[in-house]
Amino acid sequence: MAKRTFALSLTALVLAVLVVIFLLLSRNRFYNNQFNKGKAFIEQQQYNKAADAFKKATQWKKKSAGAWLGLAQSRYLLKQYDDALEPVSRTIGLDSLISEAYLYRGMIFARKNMHPEAIDNYNTALRMDSLFAQAYYQRGVSRAGLGEFRASVADYKKAMELDKDNIEAYLKSIEARSAMEDFKGALGDYDKLLEVDPGNYEALFNRGYLKVTLDDTEGALSDLNKAISIRGDDPELFLQRGVALAKKGDYDAAVSDFTLCIEKKHSLSKVLYNRALAYLHMQKLKEASNDLQQLAKIEPENPNVYYTLGVITSIKQDYKGSLAFYDKAIQLNPSFADAYFNRGVSLGNLDLHRAAIIYYDKAIQLRKDYAEAYYSRAVSKIRTQPSAREGCVDLKKALELGYKQAQELIAIHCN
Repeated sequence: MAKRTFALSLTALVLAVLVVIFLLLSRNRFYNNQFNKGKAFIEQQQYNKAADAFKKATQWKKKSAGAWLGLAQSRYLLKQYDDALEPVSRTIGLDSLISEAYLYRGMIFARKNMHPEAIDNYNTALRMDSLFAQAYYQRGVSRAGLGEFRASVADYKKAMELDKDNIEAYLKSIEARSAMEDFKGALGDYDKLLEVDPGNYEALFNRGYLKVTLDDTEGALSDLNKAISIRGDDPELFLQRGVALAKKGDYDAAVSDFTLCIEKKHSLSKVLYNRALAYLHMQKLKEASNDLQQLAKIEPENPNVYYTLGVITSIKQDYKGSLAFYDKAIQLNPSFADAYFNRGVSLGNLDLHRAAIIYYDKAIQLRKDYAEAYYSRAVSKIRTQPSAREGCVDLKKALELGYKQAQELIAIHCN
């Protein structure tokens, strides 16, 4: 009887063990099922479903650092930053050696504009893994957020060295360099990016735009033409190419590009003004004036419109008529040195030199190195003053500033 009782007890123990093993295997199976679903949903960019799956996984295995990290990642991707913070902290509490957890906590802090806290977490991740490209990249983002552009560029550079396919690192580095006005460095980053991805439309367009700004017209045209071959339906490309062509002196081609933009009603103000300037260079004064008159209806407070209309009127030798346009430009922008200067020129052409001197004075006051204004003021002084002494002072200043035409008058009046 005792033997039978022992046998029954042993059987019950074995069954109990088997039940425990079964429950553990079932729990693991359910956990693995939900965990793998979560990973698959993230790859499919179904972040709500991923968050649900990882949440269930944590219920089956409460101490799974991987499941808590997956939940944090899903909520981060859903932009639920406050809700993502608790599971990522749980991850670190369960396993303080997961560098990715510090990366995500840093990214969450960064999205909450808590950049110092974010940087602390990225630093921890990098102490664990000095080759963690994404941690360098994200630390660069936070350093840029604090205005530490030079340090951010160093981080982006390291991220690019470790992960040459990280296009965003190149773009962020360019953004930081541009903020520092390090345009040469920005061009270098564009060059590296296009070595990795030669057909990158955004890089070609932006490098072309930057080259236009830096007056590298041939380089700009090369980039913009390649961008147009990739996506020829973006009128902004034609606007920038038009600017580059105008800088090159190919005004006919520039007008064609500007006209295409106008037909598409793209950046009308900017395009009308640039086309007017191109027409002006081509001596097509009527067409230039028409564009400016149309622009004046769109931007009646734009001083450049009236200034350029004044230039056109002066070219027509209607100096009296030009005065009203220069007055309007000055009224809208009291610091417009060129408008004061040109008004002085018109007054001089009307033989009103004493009045002209007043406007040259103002132009020079606004721009101390205005060589042409010194020269023109000298001419007006020589014509109205009994002595050429003051005029000679202005002529010598103009020559000092590089206005070589002053040499001839110095030889005549200042010996």
